[in-house]
Amino acid sequence: MINLHPSLLPKYRGAAPIQWAILNGEIETGVSIIYLTEELDAGDVILQEKIDILLQDDAETLTYKLSILGSKSLKKVVELLETNGKLEGIPQTLFGAPSYAPKIEPELGRINWNDNAISIFNKIRALKLWPNAYFHRDQLKVSILTSEVSEEEDTPGRVMRLDNEKGILVGTGKGSIWLKEVQPENRKAMMGIAFANGYRIKKEDLLK
Repeated sequence: MINLHPSLLPKYRGAAPIQWAILNGEIETGVSIIYLTEELDAGDVILQEKIDILLQDDAETLTYKLSILGSKSLKKVVELLETNGKLEGIPQTLFGAPSYAPKIEPELGRINWNDNAISIFNKIRALKLWPNAYFHRDQLKVSILTSEVSEEEDTPGRVMRLDNEKGILVGTGKGSIWLKEVQPENRKAMMGIAFANGYRIKKEDLLK
């Protein structure tokens, strides 16, 4: 039996390889078609195909791209198996040491403003499908859907500026980040500036 896994094995064995690749700032990923073994995602590699991870990619767009790549790769392998019989696989040990992509837990989405802006940006991209990266405004949970990194510096979590186009600029442990589109819990998604106006967010407010 063969299996399709959305990572360049042995990197990111496990349940959430797409999310962890983005979380860790990888610049490429791909699909691996392997023989099934008792050990999780550890079988010999029949075929690997690579794809770049773009800055504008998030879990949704990357999942779609990998599904297209994976379907083409799987078709290729099935046709080769039909023609040639069993194909020789390559042991994953020849590709390096394994790493793991455990199941995403909801609490992973909580933003720590002391993290650097790039790490927060990656978290927002990685967790867009679920559970979303989020912060709290008073008791309201607010998911961040899209963002942009800035090099400007300020106190982590402090609102630095409001802008009609870019939204809410918030300080982080290194750099800052624009909250461009957000979604308050049980409400529709909205632009960052609309949220700021509707929920009375002002310059120098601290987000939690």
